[in-house]
Amino acid sequence: MVISALSAVVHAVGAGPPPVAGSDLDLGATYATFVVLSGMYFAPILMSGLGFLCAAGIGLSRRIGTAAAIAVVLFYALSLLGSAFTWPELEHQGKPSETLWLIVIGCGGFLVLPWLVAFGGTQMALRRRGATAE
Repeated sequence: MVISALSAVVHAVGAGPPPVAGSDLDLGATYATFVVLSGMYFAPILMSGLGFLCAAGIGLSRRIGTAAAIAVVLFYALSLLGSAFTWPELEHQGKPSETLWLIVIGCGGFLVLPWLVAFGGTQMALRRRGATAE
């Protein structure tokens, strides 16, 4: 009841969340928006799971987790690097230092840090319990 009333008020007022990719955005801007939003919301959860898998996994699952974590970091780093260029002219927009900091903060803070926390926490928990992943 509350949800339907809230949606009726939002519709009547004309307010609402802005569209993620409007009709005025081209394909490159839509892709960049997808990369940034998924990198902020979905990727830390994914990397935490991969960190846990790498620490607690045995044999093949550890290798798969490591390969997947590297692939995710490379995908986001290359996508953020590519978003700094205009296509198809390949002209760099902005300062190279800004692009570098975006990649360092984006990949380091939102991808590598959750992986390190999950990996380290799992390793500590396994050591306390007396079990070791082989």
